Amino acid sequence: MGFLYFIGFNMAIGKNKRVSKGGKRGKKKVVEPMSRKEWYDVVAPAVFKVRQCGKTIGNKTIGTKLAADGLKGRVYEANLADLTGNTEAQRDEPFRKIKFAVQDVQGRNLITQFHGMDLTTDRTRSLLKKWCTTIENVVHAKTADGFTLRLFVIAFTKKSQGQLTKNCYSKTRLEKWVRHRMTSMIVKRTASQDITQAVSDLTHDVLSDALFARCNTIVPLRDVKIRKVKVVGTPKLNIADLMKHHGEVPASVEGVAREVEAAVEVVETKEEVKA
Repeated sequence: MGFLYFIGFNMAIGKNKRVSKGGKRGKKKVVEPMSRKEWYDVVAPAVFKVRQCGKTIGNKTIGTKLAADGLKGRVYEANLADLTGNTEAQRDEPFRKIKFAVQDVQGRNLITQFHGMDLTTDRTRSLLKKWCTTIENVVHAKTADGFTLRLFVIAFTKKSQGQLTKNCYSKTRLEKWVRHRMTSMIVKRTASQDITQAVSDLTHDVLSDALFARCNTIVPLRDVKIRKVKVVGTPKLNIADLMKHHGEVPASVEGVAREVEAAVEVVETKEEVKA
C-alpha cells in the first residue's frame, strides 16, 4: 500500500518583485491639449480660383521641435467644384477630388503643391454599361519642370451611327491602337508644359477632349476620362519656383463668430409633469 505525501510551499509576503509598490509620487499635471495647438490655412496654387481651401491644426514650436516639421509633407484633399467656385454642376467638377501636399510653411499659411487627382467612385461606376468594351490605359509622363505624373485613362466604346446589333465590342488590335495613340499624345503634350499648365488641362478637361477627338476616329468612343492622376516624382524643392506657382499668398480670413442666444430656464409644475 502506497502513501501520498503533499508538500506545500508558502511564499513569504512581500517577496514578489512583480508586485509594484506605490511610491510617494505627485499627481500628474493635467494640460489642456488644445493649448499647445495652432491653426493654419491651407493655400492652394494660383491655378485655382479659391486659394484658401481649408484650415488645419498643428502643434506649436516646443524646444527643438519646430512646428513646420510636423506640417510639411501633409496631404489634404478638396473638391474641384469648391476650388473653382462654381455653384452649378459643370461636367465632372463636383465629382473630382484634388490632393495637395504641403511644401513650405510661411507664417500661418501652408504653401501646397498639386499631389494628385481622382474621380469619385460613384461617378466611375455610373459610366460602366453592358454590351461595350472598356479601354483602360496607364501613362507615365514628365513635365518640363521635372514632375513625373502617372495618369489612368478610361474610355468606352459605343455603337456606330445606324448600327443595329446589340453590342459594340471592339477588336483587340483597335484597343492597342487607341492605347498607343493615348500614350504618345499625353507624353508629348505634357513634356512641353509645366505642372501648372498640366493641372489646368486636367481640371478643365482639355486633355481628355483632345484624346477623344484623336481616338474616336479609330473606334467610336464615349466618356473618355482621366480617371486618376498621381504625382510619383518631384524635383528638388526650390522655394522660388514654388512661389511662381502661387504668386501672392492671400491673407488669412478668420471665421465670423456666431451670436448665441441666452438660454432660458423653463420650470415645469407638477401638474404639467403628470400630464
